[in-house]
Amino acid sequence: MIMKKFLIIINLIIFCNYSVTNAQEIAFNLGENFFYTQVIPKLAENGCIACHGVGYLRPKVTDYKDLLKRLAIGDSEINNALIYKIANVRSINPEIPNHPGGQRCKTVDSEPCKTIQKWWQIEFGDQRDVE
Repeated sequence: MIMKKFLIIINLIIFCNYSVTNAQEIAFNLGENFFYTQVIPKLAENGCIACHGVGYLRPKVTDYKDLLKRLAIGDSEINNALIYKIANVRSINPEIPNHPGGQRCKTVDSEPCKTIQKWWQIEFGDQRDVE
């Protein structure tokens, strides 16, 4: 991931005449850009914004920092608080769902979980890939 960001910065400087500061800003906001262009549309298609839009239930799914906090709790793209919540997995009590709004992903590999896994990789992939 660090190498990808470095290559993006170099390409932006060489081919697009960006300053180093502008190129770094763009490269290091890849996660946030992906969130707004890819994650939010998938959550909207799934109906999440109906309950988690502005001023209703937390987390506010249109707020990058709010969802990033949940994405960061865990150690992989399929083992994090956000995936557990929207896929409605690992509830403490089978009678009480993890997500009162129901299972939003049929499996952790279906949408919107699939896109959220990609977002996790962009944000944390290289940092947490430990063998």
